[in-house]
This record gives sequence, C-alpha cells and structure tokens, in this order.
Amino acid sequence: MRTQTPIDASRSARWRQARLVALLGAVALALVVSATALAAGPQIVTATVTVSTPEPNFECSPYGRNFAALSTFTVTRRAIQFSDSSGNLTKEIRHIHFSGTLYRSDDLTKTIPYAGNWTRTFDVAANTVTNTGLLRYSHPDGSGMVALDAGKSVLDLSTFTTVTDTGSTDAEWQRGVCDYLAGA
Repeated sequence: MRTQTPIDASRSARWRQARLVALLGAVALALVVSATALAAGPQIVTATVTVSTPEPNFECSPYGRNFAALSTFTVTRRAIQFSDSSGNLTKEIRHIHFSGTLYRSDDLTKTIPYAGNWTRTFDVAANTVTNTGLLRYSHPDGSGMVALDAGKSVLDLSTFTTVTDTGSTDAEWQRGVCDYLAGA
C-alpha cells in the first residue's frame, strides 16, 4: 500500500476543486440556458380595432340584389406567436371576437347586426390556416338567426384550396344577409 505524500494530497485536493468548479459551471450554464428558453416563450399581443364609418364588406349582386353590404365593427384579436430557437415563427394562434353592423349600401337605415368569435391557427410547417368556431352570425334585434357560419375550415396556403370545411359557406351567409337587407 502506498502512502500519500503531501504532493499527492495537494493534487487530490486540486482535482476535487476542479471537479467542483466544473460542476458549478455546468449548473450555472444550465440555469442560464433554461432562463433564456423561458424568456423566449410565446409572444402575446392583443389589439382592438374599431371601424366606425361604413366600409364595403361584400356584394349582394350574386344573389340578385342591386346593392352591397357595408359594415362597421369593433374587433379584438389576441395573437399568440410561437418561435423556434432561431426566432422563426412556427405557429400563430389568434383568438378573434368582433361585433358590428351591416348596412345596405343604397339605404343606410336598413341594417342587421353581425358578430363572430373564433380561433385562427397558422401552422408554418404544414402551411395551413385553420379556423374554428363561430366565424360570423347575423340576427336582427336578438330574434331568430338569419345567417350563421360556424364550424371548422382548413386552408392549404400553398394552393389556396380548402382542405376541410364543416360549416356553411361564405355564399350561404352572404345570401342570408342580403335577403334580410332587401326586405328590411
């Protein structure tokens, strides 16, 4: 059995010190990296926009009417954006809520309220936009529903084709609004 000399004891102590410093350095680095990862969480932005002067929304001529539908509205969008470690957008989720009024373009006294509440998800890798929820609905004075567009739709952004649509079409909703405004 070999006896430990003072030089060996000094080397052993320095070795333990070096391992302790390396371990503390690794722990500190892990804390810095995890804090950076936490700081790079999703970016959340909320914006509200109000349009108070009637603006063109859609034409009623495809439904046999000689007027357009104009709109005023207030919309609140809450966007949650996720990025990769390089800062590139990977996904955006928008929660959208709006309410407003649709007007007959040739007679602004003829109106119908409209609103919507839905989620729009942009998936960068899949290159798709998915809308789920109540995209828009219209009903006069809280009475029966005149037009409704609810469900789920998926749009392929590379071809601009609809992959899935479980709700009514834009045309169905627009026809309902134009028919109501024609008789209002």
